[in-house]
Amino acid sequence: MLLAGFAPAQDQPDTSPPDQQEPTFEGPSILTRNSGVVDSMDLTPAQDQPDGGALDQQGPVFEGPSILSRDSSLMDSTGNPSQFGMFAKFSGVYDSGLTPVIAAGQETPLASQTGYGVETSFGAAFAHRWRGSKLTVEYRGAYRKYATVSLLNGLDQFFQLAYSRVLERHLILDLKTTLGTTTLANGAFTYLPLSTLDLLGLPANELFDNRTNYLQSRVDLTWQKTGRLSFDFGGDGFVVRRQSLLLAGLNGYTARANVAYRLTSRQTISASYNNTYFDYQRAFGNSQLQIPALGYSAGLARHWDLSTQAGVARVATLGLTQVALDPATAALLGQSFATVIFSRLSYLPVAEVRLVRRFKTSSLTFDYAMGVTPGNGYYLTSRQTSGTIGYSYIAGKTWEIRSNAAFNELDALGQALGKYSNLQGGAEMFYNLTRAAHLDVRYDYRHYTTENVILQKDSNRVSLGLAFSLGDIFESVR
Repeated sequence: MLLAGFAPAQDQPDTSPPDQQEPTFEGPSILTRNSGVVDSMDLTPAQDQPDGGALDQQGPVFEGPSILSRDSSLMDSTGNPSQFGMFAKFSGVYDSGLTPVIAAGQETPLASQTGYGVETSFGAAFAHRWRGSKLTVEYRGAYRKYATVSLLNGLDQFFQLAYSRVLERHLILDLKTTLGTTTLANGAFTYLPLSTLDLLGLPANELFDNRTNYLQSRVDLTWQKTGRLSFDFGGDGFVVRRQSLLLAGLNGYTARANVAYRLTSRQTISASYNNTYFDYQRAFGNSQLQIPALGYSAGLARHWDLSTQAGVARVATLGLTQVALDPATAALLGQSFATVIFSRLSYLPVAEVRLVRRFKTSSLTFDYAMGVTPGNGYYLTSRQTSGTIGYSYIAGKTWEIRSNAAFNELDALGQALGKYSNLQGGAEMFYNLTRAAHLDVRYDYRHYTTENVILQKDSNRVSLGLAFSLGDIFESVR
């Protein structure tokens, strides 16, 4: 794919009539970079751009490599300096395969349960752009009450804040915070962009329907040295707390640096280095990750966007594992296994490929990634392999359809656990009854197994609701 991309990635003349031309292509995304909230902003006057060469004479000002957030906001950006929106939704819900976990010492129901009830969703979003900065704020909540599974009643919440500012002529500061609380393992993050590897603080592969609180904050400082060359330095901090005493929480941080160079208006190369550390709450163990990687991004022809990166992870892991005892020792101690401390050094491949195809009224996204993850509270430090396919379609002002399918595998580094395998998919349809009222139908399916009959699960989630939205951000209720 990389070799084939070089030829069509070169600058190509636009032969379409002026009234059919699409918005200016701002360059392929860079997988190692932070938020793209400044990409569409007029941050620097054209006459102040250095070293732009001939690129500065071709219409829009060349602002260096475009920066795609791997955990970008759900809000779409338009040309308006300010946007605001609110929504409320009332739904009937049906969930099968619910598997709650309660505290140690009490009965732990691993048998799947079925629940039906009502759910009320609500949210608000705000975005504003100034001359040299941009702020986006988003909140979503959902209160759910089952008629049969009262243990899972409660309020789920999601909040995200992103701020970007030009500190000096070529220096940009990006800040982002994401936090929330959730209970359901199926459907909660189906449509959030969580297939990438650096969102370590968000619970995307939970085994149980358990109250989980999470927080991840990041800061990046980007130096646009020339029109083609830029440097980025940043870090993340993340925390996860799970209500069940049987599951481990998470604490960690990441420090990173990367450099990107734009070869042409459609091609960018990059190099990055990440240093990540995390340890666990209620469980013994920690991991230190050092990941150097190289990246290549390209606009393949007019409607395709390819982003890649590849590297190697040096993983130093400390934890607990079980080992079988020899017969004599087992007879003496009266047990067949012992729990021991292990220390392991591993070198694992890290890679990600993202391909986006944009149509006039729809988009298609493919994403494949392999790397290392802190796990899900049951699986700790693990090798991860994942892939996703997403499709969205808007039929005028009446219909909107989104669907996705994904797989994910975890292979624990040190724990005596079978491989975790997950398959999931979902679809959601909006039908606009009026400008402010919408019919929302959604279905999610998930199947996972840990090569252990006790931890196999199939779950289905169906919701049917009536939604009301106000403002220019929530044109449809998501």
